Amino acid sequence: MEDTLTMAQSLRHARHDFLNELQLIKMNLDLGRIEQAQAIIRSHAEAAVHASRLSALKLPRTEEWLLVSQWRFPEFQFRIECLANKAPHALDEEFAETLETIVQAIKGHMDPWQDYDCRIEITATAAVFTIKMDAAGNWADIEMPPVPVLQVRKECAGGRTVFTASAQMEG
Repeated sequence: MEDTLTMAQSLRHARHDFLNELQLIKMNLDLGRIEQAQAIIRSHAEAAVHASRLSALKLPRTEEWLLVSQWRFPEFQFRIECLANKAPHALDEEFAETLETIVQAIKGHMDPWQDYDCRIEITATAAVFTIKMDAAGNWADIEMPPVPVLQVRKECAGGRTVFTASAQMEG
């Protein structure tokens, strides 16, 4: 993975983002916009729940990639939802590298003056673990990375592209 962040850089980014969000909450409260301030707080509480679930999956490389992705790729507006409660641990590296390859490929074709929302959903059934990336834009020309141990596919419709990486559960 290129453009990795040091621990100090990650903490600096986190502190900066935290202070910005506190300032936004304070501004909304000062303007009497209680509902907007509460919405920001709810949003962060939900994100913390998903981050906790992600951590419990014990996929350290994938978790790191997802947690620092917003800082490494500021042109994307990532929203991460982790609904899974188990994962194939042996495929951690493959999932992280697949996410990196897809985002790097999209980044090479992006309009630099536009922000792109990107929802990442992590799910698991008894048989299959899936990471789905739903990204703004029609990325039909993006080549999918060949990963022998993962099923990776792409679907384009309605100005969005859904990239899916899935694998059989262990055991």
